[in-house]
Amino acid sequence: MTLAEPQTWQLTRNNFNQIDDAIDRDGIYAKGYWEDVDGKLTVTGLRIGTGETRLLARFGDSITRHPDGRWTVRKNHEASR
Repeated sequence: MTLAEPQTWQLTRNNFNQIDDAIDRDGIYAKGYWEDVDGKLTVTGLRIGTGETRLLARFGDSITRHPDGRWTVRKNHEASR
């Protein structure tokens, strides 16, 4: 799939599956990122890719798919975890 313009989402619990599906359609491995929150294992974001090039987006971060097929994450330091 080729885009003319980048597409950006702010990752939320509501659009998590939509973004995961878009990444999967590009043939890139993605899965939930789990952390301990108040003693309970909880999904707090999305891992994109594998190995050393893997990206991590937490809820509130912006995820962009670029026209050349790259994915990038811009951290939102004010987002709660």
